[in-house]
Amino acid sequence: MKIKDIANLAEVSVATVSRVINNPEKVKEETRKKVLEIIEKYGYEPDYSAKSLRKRSSNLFGILMLRTKMPENDSYTTPFLNGILEYFFHNELKLIVDSHSEKQCVNQYKKLIKSNLVSGFFITDLEDNDERIEFLNSINFPFVVIGRNNKNNFYYVDPDNELGGYLGIKHLSEIGCKNILYISGNLGPAVTYQRLNGVLNAKKDFDINIDIVYGDFSRKSGYEISKKLNILNYDGIFCSSDLMAYGVYDYMNEKKFYLPLLGFDDLPSSKILKISSINQNIYKVGYNAAKMLHYLSSGKEVKNVIIPVDISIRESTLKFKK
Repeated sequence: MKIKDIANLAEVSVATVSRVINNPEKVKEETRKKVLEIIEKYGYEPDYSAKSLRKRSSNLFGILMLRTKMPENDSYTTPFLNGILEYFFHNELKLIVDSHSEKQCVNQYKKLIKSNLVSGFFITDLEDNDERIEFLNSINFPFVVIGRNNKNNFYYVDPDNELGGYLGIKHLSEIGCKNILYISGNLGPAVTYQRLNGVLNAKKDFDINIDIVYGDFSRKSGYEISKKLNILNYDGIFCSSDLMAYGVYDYMNEKKFYLPLLGFDDLPSSKILKISSINQNIYKVGYNAAKMLHYLSSGKEVKNVIIPVDISIRESTLKFKK
């Protein structure tokens, strides 16, 4: 349904409907009430995207982060945001960073859109059935997703997570590991399943044993899992995030024994700690996502982007090579 349909049903002009939506105090109460009743009855949502493009009122773009997943001191988020900001700096664009809880998620997006502050969103922490995607698609509002899910009914930039999972197991196999512990991220985020698929494919190809446990991508969970399990039963450990690998490293330092250890993200601290890691080229993810969202909000054609991954091999696995 379009705004002219609302106008026809209410027997008023399109301009009047627009004033009811944007400046209701300028419309007679009787008319305003009539229009609002029709809007509610038919579930009409304004096309905020078209409105923003017509006004050209904003060079601001938003990213809302889940409060329970706010970044630790060294995390994926820092290089990702640096990539966005590099592109934005050279194109005179600005980024708004806000937070949300799962319960108020879509409402938070609605508030920002209705404020006319932002021209588009970056979507992170993607779920397989993500209500944010359904809402933003329903109102044709520009957004770019970091990641893919089982629908992919959106534009996205994504590291090749499945290849990363595969390369990690391949590397551990090549240095002689036959009994590997894989510490996965928590179930829910699409990235968890993608990396796990790569791990399981490598397990078949290299004919090795892999036990899988689930953390939550945090340093604490890596440490707690190491403490709970007898990790000496394994001859190699692959973590689905560098932060979890740091937790495993903390535990091994505490107990004064070491096993081949591999992380995923290739954060700056991995270089300092000499921990091998899957390099997602996170900065490139942010930069490409920023460019895509800018183009999308300007009505330009865009294409999805898969960022290649590779492996940074360091002492944590290299010294165990047979």
